[in-house]
Amino acid sequence: MGNKVRNFIFIVIIIMIGDVFQSQAQKLLSGENFIQPISVFEHAKITNVGSTFYSIEEFVKVEEELAFNSIEGANTNLGFTKDNYWLKFSLTNTSERPISLYFETGRPITDIVELHQVIANGNILSQVSGDLIPFDERPTSHRKIIFPIELEANTTQDFYVQYQSDGEVINLPLDIHSASSLILSSYRDQLIYGVFYGILLLAGAIYLFFYFGIRERSFILYFAYVFSIAFLHLSLDGYFFQYITPNGGWFSNNAVLIAAAFSTLAFGRYTQIYMKVKTFSPILHKIYNGLHLAVLTLIAAICFIHAGQHLYYPLVNVLGIFLLFLIVITATTSHFKNAAQDIFFTLGILSFFGGFIFFLLNNFGVIPNSFLTENSSKLGTGLEIIFLSLSMANRIRILKSEKEKMQGIALAQSQESNEIKSFFLSNISHELRTPLNAVIGLSKSIQESTTDEKTKSDLEVIQYSSLGLLSAIDDILDYSKIEKKELKLEERQFDLIKMIKELRSLTENQAKDKNLNFVYEEINQLPKFALGDRSRLRQIILNLLNNAIKFTNSGDVKLSIKTEMLPNNVLDLKIKISDTGLGIRKEKLDRIFESFIQEQIDDKRKFGGFGLGLCIVKALVELHNGKVTIQSEHGEGTTVDVSLTLNLPEKNTKEIQSPTHEKGVYDLNGKNILIVEDNPVNQMVMKSILRKWKNTTFDIANHGLEALDKLNVKQFDLILMDLQMPEMDGYEATEAIRNGVCGKQYENIPIIAVTADATDKAKNKVKSIGMDDYMTKPVDSDELYGKVMKCFYLQTVDLSEVL
Repeated sequence: MGNKVRNFIFIVIIIMIGDVFQSQAQKLLSGENFIQPISVFEHAKITNVGSTFYSIEEFVKVEEELAFNSIEGANTNLGFTKDNYWLKFSLTNTSERPISLYFETGRPITDIVELHQVIANGNILSQVSGDLIPFDERPTSHRKIIFPIELEANTTQDFYVQYQSDGEVINLPLDIHSASSLILSSYRDQLIYGVFYGILLLAGAIYLFFYFGIRERSFILYFAYVFSIAFLHLSLDGYFFQYITPNGGWFSNNAVLIAAAFSTLAFGRYTQIYMKVKTFSPILHKIYNGLHLAVLTLIAAICFIHAGQHLYYPLVNVLGIFLLFLIVITATTSHFKNAAQDIFFTLGILSFFGGFIFFLLNNFGVIPNSFLTENSSKLGTGLEIIFLSLSMANRIRILKSEKEKMQGIALAQSQESNEIKSFFLSNISHELRTPLNAVIGLSKSIQESTTDEKTKSDLEVIQYSSLGLLSAIDDILDYSKIEKKELKLEERQFDLIKMIKELRSLTENQAKDKNLNFVYEEINQLPKFALGDRSRLRQIILNLLNNAIKFTNSGDVKLSIKTEMLPNNVLDLKIKISDTGLGIRKEKLDRIFESFIQEQIDDKRKFGGFGLGLCIVKALVELHNGKVTIQSEHGEGTTVDVSLTLNLPEKNTKEIQSPTHEKGVYDLNGKNILIVEDNPVNQMVMKSILRKWKNTTFDIANHGLEALDKLNVKQFDLILMDLQMPEMDGYEATEAIRNGVCGKQYENIPIIAVTADATDKAKNKVKSIGMDDYMTKPVDSDELYGKVMKCFYLQTVDLSEVL
């Protein structure tokens, strides 16, 4: 009796144990209306078959011989591996109707995942998915590896899953989804990934635009890093395969490796440049360069050495870990060397460091796999991008501040450079005009006193050459004024007919020397007087005439002037200068008014000149609010048209000028002149001029102090004052005289500046300190006599009568 009881109890225990084992080996499902995925990891077993490939039929035969292990968690991480794994579990439908479910497993980047479902009568239904399967051939059109499964009512079915990898990490989510839970899970992913990729897109786009605006190298490196991070996560999440390479291929298979390597390279290079590592640690700078070389070598190996692919996955992660620790060391070193970085940069690095460390530890299987650890790199990267973007914003602020500071320095340097340039031009004008004054003045004096025709002819050549050099000096000074936008026009009454007559005479002589025919045409009568800048109008016409003669070897040069009266006493002046010279090629016409441009480069050697003439003409015409056009045919000649307007003086306006005198007749009626000049040659020139003036006496002072002494002991009627002199210059001497240092009788004595400084600065200063007139060297006797007589004339007239 006792034995029977013991046997009964044993049987009951065996049955109970069997029920327990059965409940652990299969998952009971009662429907398909759940909204959270159900994991079957507790009911699954897994085995590693190494490099052996089994078909399902082969695997079932050897199944009993293999050692299976339990699954440790809901998303177990198998680590980096190229081994093949087989997993098995069972599902039981306890409901009275069939149910449709979805099974999610593996990572989106797992190469091959096969699901084999043992259905009725021992038949097997097989499905294949994975990164090596074209997207449109997957069982479910989803970025993840998801299989649809059908369970008949009140049945238990066995499932076998095979995983194949080329060395990447294999994860084992073993989730059963209903249609509702799959949709809700996708919505959750869309929200999380949408925010993540949105941050990457926004940060990358903004700083790419900033790079094109600022051209700061760190911005393009930051964009490259953000782009490579986005590329990496798109590959890890399966979006790259789904949307970019749905048919697979080499690039698809290696996208994760390439993206990971490039992100390491970009992040390292960005950190190296952004933190200016070379400035505070050459050793760390070399380590960064070594790391970059290692990454580039790895990229080359990925592209060309396929046999070691299973090693590349852990290697790229190791390089990533090395970079993170290197950045931490760099940040610490910079702090101790007083080169600490922006706080947001530090927070960004710490965020990424934390997220990436969890991600890598998860990849190596050190910590349990979960949704948080699997996506820790996204959280860390997202925070990093936010903090780094704030850091880059600070960098923009710093760059802006530095740029403003540099602009301030550049402005100060520019102003200093302009002052130096003005001083240089003033000096060069003075130094060149001083000897030219002697050459022109003495040659003219000798020419007037000699009767030898050969000597006169030679002296005329000297004068023409000197005037050519003087014109070149004027062009340089005018070009400098154009550059600084300091060229201004005067508004004075001048004799228009006399000016045109002088230009005609000068051009006729130049044309005669080249055996050219000069033609002058006047359409409508020129008014005698006009209001404007006589010297600038003369310069416009003379430059164009000089060009016409310079580039014409035979034929004609023609000057045509047409005038027309407009309302409000305005004169419309049209000037046309044509020649039969070399002409200009069509491709050069658009640039002919630019500085230093002649018809061809060799023209500067062949014809001389700086190539500034037309540039100055255009600037002067524009100052007159006029227009200049040019028409030319190569080899047939050139025509230049200038159109501008001049105001005419009122008919009842009296002209304030010295009385006219006969050319060559100079008489000051007993006036005594003080010449203040330090240069012996210029003194000689002034002596040669004034000695020919009747009833004129003069004395010479070598500088301003000597002039003041002479004024205290002798009587003078007018002073010819040089500006640049030792001891006391002309400005200081004039101010002293006007302030009554030499007595009240000299406070209003006429003072004419006679200087080699032709700059506007000198002209304005001369006027501001109270000089009566201004003329530049070389001194023309007629011009000097006219200015002297004008000063005496103004002393005798009542200005209220002529104003």
